[in-house]
Amino acid sequence: MKNLILLFTTVIISATAFSQVVDYDQRQKFGLGVAVFNDFWMDPPDDMDTRLINQGANVFGMYNYQLGESIVYLSAGLGLGMHNLYSDNQIEDIKADTIRFINIDEDYKKSKVSLTYVDLPVEFRFKTKGGFRTAIGFKVGYLINSHTKYKGDQLLPSGTKEVKEKRKNIEQTETLRYGPTFRIGYKWINVFAYYQLSKLFQEDRGPQMYPVSAGIVILPW
Repeated sequence: MKNLILLFTTVIISATAFSQVVDYDQRQKFGLGVAVFNDFWMDPPDDMDTRLINQGANVFGMYNYQLGESIVYLSAGLGLGMHNLYSDNQIEDIKADTIRFINIDEDYKKSKVSLTYVDLPVEFRFKTKGGFRTAIGFKVGYLINSHTKYKGDQLLPSGTKEVKEKRKNIEQTETLRYGPTFRIGYKWINVFAYYQLSKLFQEDRGPQMYPVSAGIVILPW
């Protein structure tokens, strides 16, 4: 998470500084955004308790095409989205044909599933001269990274031992994700929501759960 915060800070500072030397018309054509959000996981397994805070982040760039002289813009671009699922469960066997989550019996500090997507967002944006903004859109994402992390006790023949474990490439996940987006705000601070229509795992290869994301977007440019 520290690396993400550093990345966001660098992007915001760089974009803000660069925007000072670019004329207004160019800034209207291209937009850069950074978002932090929480994932609310829908339809988890009955014996899974998800954490209240499942923090995630998103960075994106969009090209804006104004429709005539109106306040409406058609925007499309590229983004990177990072999502997390924290719970009191862990995947029993990451290489099994079907994913099964099991409760953690030992003491633990962290158990999560992490996912990173390259996104292709499309939006209709509405921007007034007074600074009010709203956007309705849709995005499709391609999974480029998936892994689990566990930090806690592990039961051994000689007793328990604290371990840090990372397992990469959850092959049972859906490669594509998609869903509608909505954003509203004033000038460079907006709130947004994303409702994922696709499930996390392929059908019959894991729990049919999915995230609903809500958070804050900073639009320095």
